[in-house]
Amino acid sequence: MASTFSRDTKDLLSRVPLKPRAQRLAELHALAAGIGSLDVKEDGSLSLMIQSENLPAVRRGDFLMRALAGGIPASSVFSGKGTAPIYTVRLEDHRATVRLLQELGFMNRKGVLREEGLPAPETLLKNEACRRAFLRGAFLAGGYVSDPEGAYHWEIVTTSEARAQELRSMLEGWNLPARTTSRKGKSLVYLKNSEAISSVLSLMGAFQSTLQWESARAFRSLQGQINRQVNCDLGNSAKVSQAGESQVRAILAIREKVGLETLPRPLQDAARLRLDNPDLPLKELGELLDPPVGKSGMNHRFRRILQIAEELT
Repeated sequence: MASTFSRDTKDLLSRVPLKPRAQRLAELHALAAGIGSLDVKEDGSLSLMIQSENLPAVRRGDFLMRALAGGIPASSVFSGKGTAPIYTVRLEDHRATVRLLQELGFMNRKGVLREEGLPAPETLLKNEACRRAFLRGAFLAGGYVSDPEGAYHWEIVTTSEARAQELRSMLEGWNLPARTTSRKGKSLVYLKNSEAISSVLSLMGAFQSTLQWESARAFRSLQGQINRQVNCDLGNSAKVSQAGESQVRAILAIREKVGLETLPRPLQDAARLRLDNPDLPLKELGELLDPPVGKSGMNHRFRRILQIAEELT
């Protein structure tokens, strides 16, 4: 199930301004490779179709086809019983479709269609901006990113292992630790590192999502620090309490068997303070003496008290 954050991110990406033709071609190639298909009509004419339940992706496909082909795609919505609507946009004009397929690298100049599932032609990925546009199109077609408050995960499902490896190489070129795997017969590339996901959101142009991700990441980091400090404080409190209990038992044993007055004066003072303050840390306990005694000095006195109690057993 898509996260709210993922849907919002795709909506943002579908609105990224994009003017250079080369970048539009790179993005549309990735988009069409994921959710595009070619419709052959009865008269043999071709129609390029973008279809998905994901409205932002189809809306982006509509924009790109209009801009690149100069045609007017016809948008329509189909919904099956008990299913979500399926959005469809078509480039109806045959000649415009053929020209666009050739520019996108799906068809050669002789009209022969390229084999499906192959990586994009290198001519479409000739610079950094084109590669970012390609990544954005691939994510719109088959991407997912988790809500930043949950487990960190970003992925793109592709139509072939070759395309997944292509995206992995691209991400590694940006020093992002991408991995590939398969799920239900589909190949995908994914990221699990929070910082890497923040970077890829920025690379795709989802800057508002990047800010939201970083804000959530900073909050989780702060929350983690607070939890660690609380756990540390609780642990220290437990240690102080356990030490105090053992010291009290030793003092009571000495008092019962030989009396506290048999102890040297410094040990008597420490013993009586401990009985009155069983949970107080050594440093604070020593500050109650006159003159005050440091933590090391108090620790030495109680080690001696414990030793005496042990000798009496």
